[in-house]
Amino acid sequence: MVETIWSNGTQLHMKSEKELGYILVKPSQRQLYTVNLMDKQLIDLSEKVAQAPDLPDIEKIEIEYFHHGSGPIILNYPTELYLLKVNGEVCLTEYLTTAEPELTAIVPSFELITEYKINSTFKSLPKDLDICFVANNITYKRYKSHGFPLKSNDQFGKTQFEVTSIDKNAENPINNFKFPENYIVLTYDQMMDAASNIVSDPSVEMHPEPITPESFLD
Repeated sequence: MVETIWSNGTQLHMKSEKELGYILVKPSQRQLYTVNLMDKQLIDLSEKVAQAPDLPDIEKIEIEYFHHGSGPIILNYPTELYLLKVNGEVCLTEYLTTAEPELTAIVPSFELITEYKINSTFKSLPKDLDICFVANNITYKRYKSHGFPLKSNDQFGKTQFEVTSIDKNAENPINNFKFPENYIVLTYDQMMDAASNIVSDPSVEMHPEPITPESFLD
């Protein structure tokens, strides 16, 4: 799956090739939104990151994350190799760089997205989660200390994440980091309730108050 990320230093806009909408993040205010272009909805997910992430309770495992030497040059940036180990077994191999400040500025937005994932999905997952999956997520603050990941491979050597191109002169994304006009706003709970209502009663509609362009940030 290919994702395109725009950042203006304080906000992040992320668009997936498989999604009709996109994500807006302002980490300094701990704000996270998804924009649903089809239904003209703005989903406020900020409540899910309003507090520290509710990390899963996992026992009898030892998680290590450490520097393992220099890595290759990726997209003209030098990298350092880091390993994530769980109970002595390598779960993740990562190539991080600190050579580009504009990349490291994205890290707080990534942290916020991960906190949302933890608080919204971990409780609904089975208790016998893959411990490499858990370790990868609950050590999400590692990038703040060690650099931005340009590539990572899982325990089987399969590429899990890779930055394929960087364009410092790219045009701003749709709506220029602002809310689209005349969209309705839903909280996370309202979104879940609406999804349930669609299944049980297709005639049920929700009519939250419309937002204005001035509602978004500054």
